[in-house]
Amino acid sequence: MPRRFFDPMFQGLAIATLALAAALACVSWLTMASSTQLLLPELARTALAEADQGRAKIDAAVELGIPVDRMVGVDWLFDSLKERDPDIAFLAVTDGKKVLFSEGMTGDALERLLDGPAEPSSDGLAPSQSLRGGHLVTELPLRTGSIYLGHNSDALFKPLFDNLVDAGVIVLVSCLLAFEVMLLVVVLNVVEPARAVARALRLVASGEAATLAIPRASGWIRSLASRLAGLLGAPSTGSDASPRSAPLVSIRLLAFLFVFAEELGRSFMPIYAGEIAASTSGLDANFATGVVVGLHMSVVALAMPFATLLYTRLGKARLYAAGAVIATIGLGGTGLAGSYWELLAWRAVSAIGYGTTYIACQGFVIEKTNSTNRASGSAMMVGGITLADICGPAFGGVLAERFGQNETFVFAALVAALSAVVAAWLMAGSRRSPDERPRSVTLGDFAVALANRRLAVQMIFAAIPAKLLLTGFLYYLLPVTLIGNGWREADVGRILMVYGVVVLLGGPWLGRLTDRRQNHAAVVTLGLFLSALPLLAAPIVPQALTLPAAILMVAALGSGQAMSISAQTSMVVDMASEADVRQGHAPELTVMRFVERFGGGLGPMIAAPLSASLGSVGAIAVLGLYACLSALAYAGLTARWRVMPKEIVP
Repeated sequence: MPRRFFDPMFQGLAIATLALAAALACVSWLTMASSTQLLLPELARTALAEADQGRAKIDAAVELGIPVDRMVGVDWLFDSLKERDPDIAFLAVTDGKKVLFSEGMTGDALERLLDGPAEPSSDGLAPSQSLRGGHLVTELPLRTGSIYLGHNSDALFKPLFDNLVDAGVIVLVSCLLAFEVMLLVVVLNVVEPARAVARALRLVASGEAATLAIPRASGWIRSLASRLAGLLGAPSTGSDASPRSAPLVSIRLLAFLFVFAEELGRSFMPIYAGEIAASTSGLDANFATGVVVGLHMSVVALAMPFATLLYTRLGKARLYAAGAVIATIGLGGTGLAGSYWELLAWRAVSAIGYGTTYIACQGFVIEKTNSTNRASGSAMMVGGITLADICGPAFGGVLAERFGQNETFVFAALVAALSAVVAAWLMAGSRRSPDERPRSVTLGDFAVALANRRLAVQMIFAAIPAKLLLTGFLYYLLPVTLIGNGWREADVGRILMVYGVVVLLGGPWLGRLTDRRQNHAAVVTLGLFLSALPLLAAPIVPQALTLPAAILMVAALGSGQAMSISAQTSMVVDMASEADVRQGHAPELTVMRFVERFGGGLGPMIAAPLSASLGSVGAIAVLGLYACLSALAYAGLTARWRVMPKEIVP
């Protein structure tokens, strides 16, 4: 059994998480049980209203002198009712003795159903309604005869299932957030104080004087420190040189919060922007929607270099708080926007806040790490961002469906404001040296990067296509297509969540596999093909965007991105000089990330007009074809990179 299972910290976190999950599951089950009592009467009222509509049309025909047995158009009446309510199973007209017309069920089957025993009636059914053979049957009298309208009783289970899945999403998000908070609390109050005690003991054992500095310690830790101090003659100050310094694990929570706030609107942003754009005269709604979605990443790319210039003046805590406040204003304004131009402005404001908080978190990692543990620190930040990518779209879809899209953006603004408060507590007070700050993109970086032909190939044929595919398909075309086909915002959010899950679970394993193979260019090529081929097949597969097909496309995209991201990073770092890498700065990587974000901003702007002219499925196929052609070109241009020495490659 793995050793970590016997770790007291792991056991405590596991027990608390399981307890929270069990409590939330019980609440969800009780809610589901009570929902059944409400859904049957609701379905019964709907069925009664629809049957009454059919009766009115037939009675009107009888009043015109048309005998019931010679009436035509019953099939049209059934089709029109079923178009509005897919849960309708059959429609029948009788003369009181035999079935004259039957749609959706044969006359013999209908007679057997009506002659069979009725199921025990539930509260909420009208006297003319009964449950028979898995159907809710509504009978209303005609001037001569009766009309029967049947609904599938399985229709009750669909909203119950939707509620159950929504409750599961809420449980998942609650557990992950609780885990992040508990992890931080345990590290602050147990792990860090215990490490301080261990450091003091090592110093005393080596014959050096030691001071037990125990910040934020729980009672028993502080008592232990005092006793050790008495035994060893080491003074216990109860605070260290930087009492407000936070451990590196806190970056997970901070990264999670600011990305989670933005991701809450991911599943319905194109629809929200499209509705506002459609109400503005003189605009092409499709292209205008693409601009709103793509603008965010483009402004983020522009905001980051300016944020790095402010880093040395403000420090990470004030910079993060400023970015979170800006994001709060932008997200709140997005939810309250009254016109397209207001929406565009508020999305730009939100992007500035996002880019600023990102730089603050990146600076936090740089300050708290060195060359020996910087990769682990970056993994902490990436872990928080990935968890937000998983939770944000799914939870935001549930909120939008239950409370509304505008209200979801207001909630996102509150989350961004909360992140500012948390950052003020976790980031304040740390000392930093002038060199401990993120590097911004400079003209010199572009000069160095653009002189490297290998980097140009990497950006044009790998980095930009991958990011354009991500934003054009996942952030724009997929939500627009699914919601346009009648899917709920919560359904779309759960499908988008698959991307984050695949990246979280597959990223580390794929990264290790790439390092073991040491053929990064081949891995990047394979990742592009894996992302693009399912999209390329969309027009030739009937009903391409069914639930399994949509999940397959998103999972393939996540797998391809997870493969190519780590491999591209390794390749670009290898292109940098050894001196730059030792200093923790690679101009080539900085420029590639900068260009990547602009490529991501172009994705929705390109996908929107393609969707307007070719349809959403056609646009998906075009993006897949572009990525496949880019992968072929990239494979051809990089075929010799593995065998040629680095210094002689132009």
